[in-house]
Amino acid sequence: MRSNPSLKSWYRKINKKFFDNQLTNNVCVRWANDEDDGEVARCEEKFFGWVDKSSDGRHEYVIVLSKKLCGPKSTRLLTLSHEMCHLASDLRDDHGPVFEQWRQYIGDRGIFKKGALVRGLTIF
Repeated sequence: MRSNPSLKSWYRKINKKFFDNQLTNNVCVRWANDEDDGEVARCEEKFFGWVDKSSDGRHEYVIVLSKKLCGPKSTRLLTLSHEMCHLASDLRDDHGPVFEQWRQYIGDRGIFKKGALVRGLTIF
């Protein structure tokens, strides 16, 4: 599976600016698609995005965003940032204290301020 070039570019920008490049670059960042089946297909109906260990043999992780639910750029970037917090916590504690520490960390670095990622856009 290949990353969507635009989503991967945003991943790299967010990683550099708000996570101090602490996250792995060995991650596939893509849209959910018609080739997804089973649990992945069901997730697109319920969730904005998710992250998991990759099973493609090339990537360490995969972040998948729902095209149906992440239409607006603000939603897309917020969801990607959220999933990156899960990645930063090594998928350990869902939305617990480690996840919250990372969410606070990127918040303190200004990710939720208007224009932090796109001029004139607020992601939260």
